[in-house]
Amino acid sequence: MASFRNVKELMDAGIRIKRSPTRHLRDISFRSNGITACLKIPPITIDSSTKAMFLNLIAYEMSSNVPHDFISYLRFLDSLIDHADDVKELQSIGILQNNLGTHEEVAIFFNTVSTNFESNFHAYKEVRVKIRKHLQSHYNSRAKMWMTQCLDTYFDSPWTIITWVGAFFALFLTFVQTYYIVFPQSR
Repeated sequence: MASFRNVKELMDAGIRIKRSPTRHLRDISFRSNGITACLKIPPITIDSSTKAMFLNLIAYEMSSNVPHDFISYLRFLDSLIDHADDVKELQSIGILQNNLGTHEEVAIFFNTVSTNFESNFHAYKEVRVKIRKHLQSHYNSRAKMWMTQCLDTYFDSPWTIITWVGAFFALFLTFVQTYYIVFPQSR
């Protein structure tokens, strides 16, 4: 599986990462609206027994003729997680529940657990292609980069959006008032 940007870099490119409503491994989706996008990932819990469970699931997939869905899911998460900051971001969103230890330990865990295994190339192919297209269009357009930075800086919470709408409404009313002062209605 070809890797792409980590969580922080995806977020900088205007891709919001959200928790998927189900816990099904195949429930990873990506939707883009041109400037911003949303990647939905099912939640996962990491604790002291997770590594043994993961290795057992990997052994099961490798020894049987079932699709390598679990390995593909781990490889997908591995491509998103490079550093402790990525783990921290995924934990704050609610995708990772870290009961293992530090964020660094979880990052190391994901970077090592699935490195020697082949994943199902077709798993998440559509999602990976959509992400790659979004990243290409984002980095090839200065306007999209500017809009994404503007949205992240000035419209990062509902209160700032309400403030901007209120300011524009007040400015509109000022223009209307000025118009009627300059061009009064005759009776």
